[in-house]
Amino acid sequence: MTPPTRRTILTAGGLALATLPLGGLTAAQAATRPKVSAAASLDVISDIQGDLADLGRALDNLAALGTSQALVIAGDLVAQGTVQQYEDLYATLADHSHPDRVLAALGNHEQYNSDPFDTQVKRFLQYTGMPEVYSQTTAAGLPLLFIGTTAPAKNGTSPPFVTLGASQLSWLDSTLKSHADKPYVLVFSHHVLPGTVSGTVGGDAARFYDQDFVDETDLLTILGQHKNVVFFSGHTHWDLGRSDWAAKKIVEGGDPAGFTVVNTGFIQTMYGPDGSGGEEALSGAESQGLRVLVGTDGRLTVESRDFRRDKLIRTLTV
Repeated sequence: MTPPTRRTILTAGGLALATLPLGGLTAAQAATRPKVSAAASLDVISDIQGDLADLGRALDNLAALGTSQALVIAGDLVAQGTVQQYEDLYATLADHSHPDRVLAALGNHEQYNSDPFDTQVKRFLQYTGMPEVYSQTTAAGLPLLFIGTTAPAKNGTSPPFVTLGASQLSWLDSTLKSHADKPYVLVFSHHVLPGTVSGTVGGDAARFYDQDFVDETDLLTILGQHKNVVFFSGHTHWDLGRSDWAAKKIVEGGDPAGFTVVNTGFIQTMYGPDGSGGEEALSGAESQGLRVLVGTDGRLTVESRDFRRDKLIRTLTV
C-alpha cells in the first residue's frame, strides 16, 4: 500500500462535553520550583514511523535523566508495518540504553501494508511482546491499560481508524471500576479523543481528529466516569509546547471533576495548524516526548521533553 498522506477533513460529532486546557508550567517557571523527588518514572514516546535517528537521540536523552521502569511507545512504531521495519526498529532499540520493559499500543501505521488485518496484529504482538491489542499491566506502581482497534480501518488511510468493539469496551469499563481506589490509572491509546488536546480543540484545530474512534461516544462515556484516569494519546504530532498539550475532559453525565488527557508528542515530524481547518508539516527536525514521574509523595507529574535540544518543555502535576 502506498504510504498515506494526512487525513481527509471530516465533520465532528459526539457527546456534549467540556475541555479545560491545563498548560502546566513552562520550563522557565518549573526552574523556579523545587525539583520533583521521584520514586519511579515512565518514558512515553510515539509516532516513530521509521525515524530511527531521532529515536536514538530520544532514547539517549531519556537515559541521561536516569533509568525509568518502562518505555511506552504509544503507537506508530513503524512506517508501514513490514517485518523489515520491525527488525530495524528493535535493532535501534538494542543499540541504545532504555528501560528493560518496552510496552506498546497499536497504531494505524502498523497496518499500512497489504497483509490481512489479523496478520498485521499478529506481527505487532510478536515483536512488541504485548499479550493482546488491549491489555493491562503494572509499572512504576501504577495500573497501565492499553487500548486499540480490533478491526481494520473502515476507510483505509482515512479516519475512523479504531473500532474498539463491545468486548473491549466491557473490559475497559470493568477494569477501570476495579481500579476506582487507585489515585491514577494510565490509559494508553495511539489515537486521540475528540475535543481534548492539541489538534482536536480550539479555533485552529484540524477537524478530522474528531473522527478517530468508531465507538467514541461509548468510550468517552466510560472514561468520563473516572477522575483518576490519565489518558495518553499520540497520532497528531502537534507541539508539546502548546498550552493545550494537556487537558481536563469533562463528559456529560460523568464525574464533574473530569479526567486528564495528555499528548505524547512525536518522534517523526512536527505538525501544526494550516489556518484552514487542517494541518501542515512544520519541521522534520523536531522530536518530542514525555517522562512521567511518580513522586515520593505519590503525586504524578508529566514532563514534556524536547529531544532535539535535550531540554524540558513543560511540566504538569496531575
